Amino acid sequence: MKKNNKFLEFLIVLIYGVFAITIVLPMIVTAIIFKFVFGRRVRKTLHHLTLEDYPNLDAHPVNFKSGKNQLAAYFIVDKSVAQYKAVMIVAHGIGCSRAGYLNRYDYFARQGYIVFGFDCTGTFESQGKGLKGLTQSQVDMDNAIKYLDSLSQLKEYKLLAYGHSWGGYGLATELNCPNAQKLTAAATLSGFNDIWGICKYQMTRYAGKAVVLVKPWTYLHYFLLYGKKAMYKGIKGVSVFNKPVLVMHSTDDKTVPYESSVAIHKDKNTNPYARFVIYDDRGHTLSRPPEVEQKIRELHNGKKTNLKLGDSNIFEYNVNVGYEYCDRLTVFEIDEKFMDEVNSFFEEVLDKEKAATLQNE
Repeated sequence: MKKNNKFLEFLIVLIYGVFAITIVLPMIVTAIIFKFVFGRRVRKTLHHLTLEDYPNLDAHPVNFKSGKNQLAAYFIVDKSVAQYKAVMIVAHGIGCSRAGYLNRYDYFARQGYIVFGFDCTGTFESQGKGLKGLTQSQVDMDNAIKYLDSLSQLKEYKLLAYGHSWGGYGLATELNCPNAQKLTAAATLSGFNDIWGICKYQMTRYAGKAVVLVKPWTYLHYFLLYGKKAMYKGIKGVSVFNKPVLVMHSTDDKTVPYESSVAIHKDKNTNPYARFVIYDDRGHTLSRPPEVEQKIRELHNGKKTNLKLGDSNIFEYNVNVGYEYCDRLTVFEIDEKFMDEVNSFFEEVLDKEKAATLQNE
């Protein structure tokens, strides 16, 4: 009888142990990871771009609401442009802000667009105690579209969107939503397809194969925060949008690996207006010249990025978001030919829209 009791006690302890290791511990680890990564604000501190670097630009600051927070944004135009083509939303990557995308704002403004750039929740000048989660990029994009659609002075212009990295994911998944139909075309660059793919890649670097234990809790955490929006996939958004979409990625991307990208799922696309462009030498940024990208990699190889925890709840990025071994002008150099390729996609769409309008008159 005593042997049976001891065996029963052992069995109970074993069950509790397995429960703790496979369920409780992963839940706690997941909560800690999310609190550390997404529960803090992000701000750029040194050497980011400023409007002073672009005297040709005219910026008008505004705010719009996303959830409970007011997000900082501005409309940017080139002072020499007399007639505008369309409104271009530009969505930034994680750990960055509007400041890191002023080179692309400048490019689009010089092409004749009214550029609308904003800081996501918990970033730079926008409100929010933290980033909250990866799906927040899609939520903020959705609210940006709603805001722009509400402005009567912009009704005459087509609405376009360009998203990179986190912004590329946010834009691609936003295409699943009815509100995205207000867009005429979209370009998603270096975007990941879904939350687990990129989470698995990043966490595997630190926890190895054990990361699979937190998969269900990652999804649960996101579902509790965002509901079904957390389950959206970028390639599904591209397909159901059924309007022109440009998807671009480079196979040597070390930040959002090609295996986690929207682009790798191109065979699942059912949108006849979608265009996929794959490179092998443009890294994560894409818009930087390949030779400059290679130079930065060589200088940065083996060195730690200068990411530190600043005030109690703020991530601070010194110099160039991890490229402190290069000068800022090099880091933010833009490949005009590459951007021309992106712009030609949008101009082609606008020309067809204009032709269709004239034909119907």
